[in-house]
Amino acid sequence: MIRLIRRAPWLVLALIALTACGCRPQTPPPIHPIYPATPTPAITPVPLQLTPVTTPIPLPALPPLTGAQSSKPLALAGDALVVVNPDSDSLTVIDAAALRTQIEIPLGGSPRTLALDADERRAVVTLWDENALAVVDLGAGESSRIEGVCHLPYGVVIDSRRAYVSCLGSDQIAVIDLETGEVRARVGVGDAPVGLALSGSWLLAAHLYTGAVTVLNVERTPFALGALTVETDGELARTIIVSPDGQRAYIPQTRTGLALISLQYMQDWFPVVSVLDLAGMTGDRDARLTLSSLDANANMPADAAFSPDGAALYVALAGSDAVLALDPSSGHLLARVPVGAHPTGVIWGGDQRLFVLNALDGTVSVIDARRNAVTATITATNIPLDPTLLRGKILFHRAAAPQMSDGAISCATCHFEGGADGRSWINFRSGPRNTPALGGAAALPPYHWAGDMTELHDSIEDQIRHVMLGDGLIAGAFDATTAAVDAGRSDDLDALAAYVASLRPWASPYRLPDGDLSDAARRGMELFMSGSPGCGCHAPPLYTDLQAHDLAGAAFSLETTAAFDTPTLRGLWATAPYMHDGVVASLEELLSRTDPIHSVAGDLTDQQLDDLIAFLLSL
Repeated sequence: MIRLIRRAPWLVLALIALTACGCRPQTPPPIHPIYPATPTPAITPVPLQLTPVTTPIPLPALPPLTGAQSSKPLALAGDALVVVNPDSDSLTVIDAAALRTQIEIPLGGSPRTLALDADERRAVVTLWDENALAVVDLGAGESSRIEGVCHLPYGVVIDSRRAYVSCLGSDQIAVIDLETGEVRARVGVGDAPVGLALSGSWLLAAHLYTGAVTVLNVERTPFALGALTVETDGELARTIIVSPDGQRAYIPQTRTGLALISLQYMQDWFPVVSVLDLAGMTGDRDARLTLSSLDANANMPADAAFSPDGAALYVALAGSDAVLALDPSSGHLLARVPVGAHPTGVIWGGDQRLFVLNALDGTVSVIDARRNAVTATITATNIPLDPTLLRGKILFHRAAAPQMSDGAISCATCHFEGGADGRSWINFRSGPRNTPALGGAAALPPYHWAGDMTELHDSIEDQIRHVMLGDGLIAGAFDATTAAVDAGRSDDLDALAAYVASLRPWASPYRLPDGDLSDAARRGMELFMSGSPGCGCHAPPLYTDLQAHDLAGAAFSLETTAAFDTPTLRGLWATAPYMHDGVVASLEELLSRTDPIHSVAGDLTDQQLDDLIAFLLSL
């Protein structure tokens, strides 16, 4: 489920990803060791697993997908502009003609995207935190719920009968009858589907971490024809839009050099708009829009919108607080328009206007497309977060500040929704590092895979300066290898650390609907607690012993560190690949390979191994 292949050592506190069972305790590392850490004993090299996914069977050409509807955090029907407010748990209806807010409707559940039924005057909204849909009567300002839709619902599009929902956590497209609220089908697709585009009988689903697109037919009983790789190294593809002529699909995302032998920040971060030729069903590399060549500070393209004639494409840069106006034919930059904090959605509004949702300002920017300038800003919500947490969240998502980065990378680039990107990077001083998820990590010092930092502030500032190439949030001297306390030296760093500390692990889709363990997971829990697989390093409730352990013989050949901090097993289902260098694709591989530290499968029956993995995935 969500990829048993995801995450890379990026940003803030390289801390979680799995170690698993049977660790050999060693003396904990010093509070602030001097780099490099203790060399690893001679080991057998383990290659990185970075082979691109290919499409074995070509997919048939699609007809022009004219009038396609895309999943977005804002939608327009007539003069009604409707936007979601994830941090306010609400939806706001704006009068697009008068440019004023009409009503804000509470929903709960941290809404992500919506679809509008103009005839019924209702909105269908995904509720990320509650695995549900809200169906909102816009006229009455009231909402009802469809519960248990799927795990971590993100994108939604609708036709006259049904809603189609991308389920990031359960790798499905859920199909919901809009009249009865019944979930009619759940179609299994690839890892982490997010962005959706619907036209007639055809549904396209973009996958967040792989650069792949799944094609579904929904005329009768929905089914998946197959998937193709548009970008072999694409990720963060949270939306997919179709050109006005219906011939091509455009996917704002980020290339990470997955097809290369290794991943290094300086050469492998390329924000792009990838292009899928729907007639040829292939990625059109010649038509790809490489945003980094047009704007050196482009980061996290999150959404896009065409002008009605297709002559201009507008791309919202969520990490750069800007919208780029592009000529999709020539690839030329027409204009760069600054907007509010973290623009996640853009839509054409008629009368030569665009509306841009600034998710962390709680505002909508109105852009005059004739002048490529913001002419009005509408307040959609007053974000209720504590001001310190809100400031930290803005910094977490921002690349457009020299203190944070060189403009090309933000914390959120590798940690979407606090998770991780499934990549392993070699641009660290001590060897390759697999990106960890950040949920709950702040409460589990010491930090970094090597456990070489005792203060969260040190970990964050160190990553900003040495990985993201920012100037840093602390004014003056900074050295993570000293015992100096850095908390309190910078209000911005304090705010960013507070936000990171507020993140929680994603709930597991392997739990039963009531949150209980399955029978297999319960048997696995009994086995885990019995001590027979040697899992003492991961004792509950933290599922870590907060100690360093020797992994000699289980480390990548470029490693310079011998001992590694025991990661927590909480949220394990969403943190593959595993180990500090990401060389293990699955838990079965981790527990079964010839590894002196983690190989326990030889002492278990097949059923016991399956049960143990079921328990680990449920944490």
